[in-house]
Amino acid sequence: MNTERRSPLRGRNLLIAAALIALFAAFGVRMWRFAAAPALPTLLDGLPESKTEADQQVFQARLAKHFHVGSTEVDDLIDELRDDGFTVDADQNVATYERQADISDKCRRSANIRWSRGEGDELATIAGGYSLHCPQH
Repeated sequence: MNTERRSPLRGRNLLIAAALIALFAAFGVRMWRFAAAPALPTLLDGLPESKTEADQQVFQARLAKHFHVGSTEVDDLIDELRDDGFTVDADQNVATYERQADISDKCRRSANIRWSRGEGDELATIAGGYSLHCPQH
């Protein structure tokens, strides 16, 4: 006669292990999704750290090349900045961008852009600055 019995704990342990694996997998996917930094605005992509006036001039030149004074309509400028991730205050003629350092990108980034309208809806002036700080530790 076979008097071997299956332990009821064995099946329960297997169920607990499967539930824990599923929980950790779901948590890992969620962390991976939130760890990915949002896309950087194209105006800030590839800029050097903002240590010198020359670095700021690179950003100024990028603004002037992208938004043409006298021919770009301000409403188009506002739409493009919003689409690129900037927060726009159209009443104050300013757009800002801020992103703190996180798990996937240790650099802190911010930028502000100011403009004025001409006689019509065309862009009369545009200026801005940015900050890019990456700790060296």
